Amino acid sequence: MKKTILIPLLILVGCSSIQDMRNREPNQVSVSTKQAKNVAECILFGWQENSPRYGGVFIQPYGNGYTVYSNSQLEVADVINDNNIVKVNFYHQSGLFSYRINTRIEKIENCI
Repeated sequence: MKKTILIPLLILVGCSSIQDMRNREPNQVSVSTKQAKNVAECILFGWQENSPRYGGVFIQPYGNGYTVYSNSQLEVADVINDNNIVKVNFYHQSGLFSYRINTRIEKIENCI
């Protein structure tokens, strides 16, 4: 019984909220001159191509832009209007496989 309780607890301890991730430096920052809505939707659609493999992807308004995030907020892309440019702050949880992170970054780069 103790092992059954301990394993889910350890999994939960390692998870960060979106706000926790925003309180640290992004894992990657990209810049675009395109409209924030277009960049955010492009990232959303690009990440959704891998939904069968990585789970659902969602979008919501955030300040002067949008947030695109995966199930359990494993990856988050804040797409923000910043003067006449759009900045994409990409965050991810620790412990993810590099191929998954690289796939997400590749989709961001294709959209900017």
